[in-house]
Amino acid sequence: MSAEDSPITLKLTPDTMQAHCLFAIQQARNTSHALASLIALQSFVAAMTQPSGLDTPALGIIKGIINGHIANLRAKLQAEQSRALTAALRATDCATITKIHMDMSRNAFWQATQTSMQQIDEAEKSKIKEWAQSWHNDAKSRALAASGYPDALNFLKACISPQEYAAMTDINNCLQNTKLDP
Repeated sequence: MSAEDSPITLKLTPDTMQAHCLFAIQQARNTSHALASLIALQSFVAAMTQPSGLDTPALGIIKGIINGHIANLRAKLQAEQSRALTAALRATDCATITKIHMDMSRNAFWQATQTSMQQIDEAEKSKIKEWAQSWHNDAKSRALAASGYPDALNFLKACISPQEYAAMTDINNCLQNTKLDP
């Protein structure tokens, strides 16, 4: 076995894992990247732990440290996305809504929408709901007309981004089908 092929041993303690997590968070460009880094670290630890270390208290503590940071980052990211979504809804900004939609799971997006709408007064809620429904109805009509086939949508011919349509459909569905009063 050459020196290039010889294995290395990694030793992790709860203290070093805490330091690694904090370093990864501090070095990340944003919350989303920090979360991705810690999820990768979580996967690395799970994959690289030797069978003899699987039932040790230290591994449980290390996993708990990583999971705790991940939970905090997910909550922070959800709050950031909710604030950004609130601003985008107030500005009726489809591009930002679409970007947020693409960065989140559908469930997280639905939750962010509900949280956002709790920050908006009733008059604004009504305007936003009308705008979302109008946007959706118009886009669907244009895509249907562009297609030439019943019940088939042609986003390309209608000059509608499929991602934007998906985001606005989810926003519209959430706003129209959920009781949003606090």
